[in-house]
Amino acid sequence: MLGADELTPAEQQLVHAAAHGLTADLRGSETLCDPGRGASWGPERTIRAELVAQLLTDSEARTPLRLVGVRITGLLDLEGATLGRWLLLTDCWMDDPVILTHAAAPLIRMAGCHLPDLMAENLQVDADLSLDRGFTVRGQVNVARARIGGVLCLDGAMLDNPGAIALDAARLTAGHHVRLGDGFHARGSVHFPGAQIHGDLVLTGANIGNPGGTALTTDQSQIAQSVLAEGLVTEGAVRMCGARISGSLTLAGARLTHTGDWAVTASGLQLTQKMHLGDGFTARGGIDLQNAHLGELIFDGAELDNPDGFALEGGWLTVDRQISCRRGFTARGEFSLYGARVGARVDLREASFTNPGGLALDFERLNASALYLLPERAPDGLVDLSYAQIGTLHDDPAAWSAHLDLRGLVYQTLINDSVTVRARLNWLERQQHGYSPQPYDQLSAAYRQAGQEDAARLVAIHKQRRRRRTLNPAGRLLDWLLYLTVGYGYRTWLAALWLLALLAVGTAVFTHAYPTHMTATGKSIPTFHPVAYALDVLVPIVDLGQQKAWVPTGGALYCSWLLSGAGWVLTTAVAAGLSGVLKRN
Repeated sequence: MLGADELTPAEQQLVHAAAHGLTADLRGSETLCDPGRGASWGPERTIRAELVAQLLTDSEARTPLRLVGVRITGLLDLEGATLGRWLLLTDCWMDDPVILTHAAAPLIRMAGCHLPDLMAENLQVDADLSLDRGFTVRGQVNVARARIGGVLCLDGAMLDNPGAIALDAARLTAGHHVRLGDGFHARGSVHFPGAQIHGDLVLTGANIGNPGGTALTTDQSQIAQSVLAEGLVTEGAVRMCGARISGSLTLAGARLTHTGDWAVTASGLQLTQKMHLGDGFTARGGIDLQNAHLGELIFDGAELDNPDGFALEGGWLTVDRQISCRRGFTARGEFSLYGARVGARVDLREASFTNPGGLALDFERLNASALYLLPERAPDGLVDLSYAQIGTLHDDPAAWSAHLDLRGLVYQTLINDSVTVRARLNWLERQQHGYSPQPYDQLSAAYRQAGQEDAARLVAIHKQRRRRRTLNPAGRLLDWLLYLTVGYGYRTWLAALWLLALLAVGTAVFTHAYPTHMTATGKSIPTFHPVAYALDVLVPIVDLGQQKAWVPTGGALYCSWLLSGAGWVLTTAVAAGLSGVLKRN
């Protein structure tokens, strides 16, 4: 305990100010205080840490302890202490770390102060903890498991602990906002795992650099309002795995860079409102949103760049409303919504997707009310829509990828009526894995539901023609005959045309052959009639008595053989075609 006779003039001034609720301003004639030069301040501005601790822990003290432009020497050790005063330091310099571990205080403000470290694990502050306006630490700020009743503010702070944790706020509890904006800068990582913040987490304009490691961690944190991070700049990974945010997450204009696979890892994130990663947002590295649940996901105007991996990994992502990738959105690398469920639409208008030789869009098993597959140009890479379920599909031939996987794709409505049936068939021909019947059946069903029966029939016929390529030679021959005679059962009227044509040919031949080349088989026979005779020969199931009564010779004999054979082929084709119709329906 320091006695009055042991105090320097500067310390006496502090004691007097503390007793009367005044400010101990030791700047003297210096109008602009630069605490970064505090190590050179002389004894006229120097106070021992022991005296500061003594004044703060005085049980009878009630007035705030205010210091401006002061150099504090020695270790300010307040571990486990109960501070009876507000601690208000402005533009001060500390030679040694400040220790507030397990301490309790009504309010602490250290605006513009410079110190080596701040150790404040399990600190309890009734109101605010403000470390702002140029607050600078040449090591670590540790507020892990601290309980702040009001705001934790590090706006404009500078933390310098490269290659390690610059701000450790693991399991922090804040009764209001946590602010790391307005030029906040950290060399080293910022950690908020398991934190509980009963207001906003503000990172607007912050700059966090931890190259090759993790820049920002909020894993398993709970944020009662929003995360506001417009213009955030990070070098290193951003982690938000399992975090719960009751408001929105805004990263508009942010620039996130990481040399590893993931610039942002947010698997299992729970976000009630909008996740806005647009309006100039850039990520050098992938974004992982696997198994996350979001209200809305906006990428408008963003740029995702991870050409050797995932631009977006959204496997089994759930979005209550829409996913929007518009206004020049660009993705280099795989953009995956595998198994995602989207309540409204996935909007890709004016977007660009590039992943040469790999998956550009992985929408396998996607479930969405609407898909606007209208990128600025055709994606460079495979577009996988296999087993997706889409309500309304908006697309354009100009934006179709050269490589598609449409197996199992189900959609209710095709919105673009200007696309011809022939163009749609070309769409199906781009199928990556060869012939598959389901895409043809789905397209035919969509046309039939729209009342376009002719288009539906054309698709069904083309399906059978495409199937022919998979058959052996005998199967191809039969398939070809089915197509020519009955159009695979979709044009059964062709059989009538064939019958009429063959009947006309037979009638002409047998008319010319009678009576020279037509021999009666007996005396009591019906009179020869060329039309009836041709019909009797042509249709196996018809018996008009003509073929039994008259035997052809010469050329008429050969004609009867041809008509008989053609009749059997035609009958078989009709039966097969009708059987196909019955099975189809």
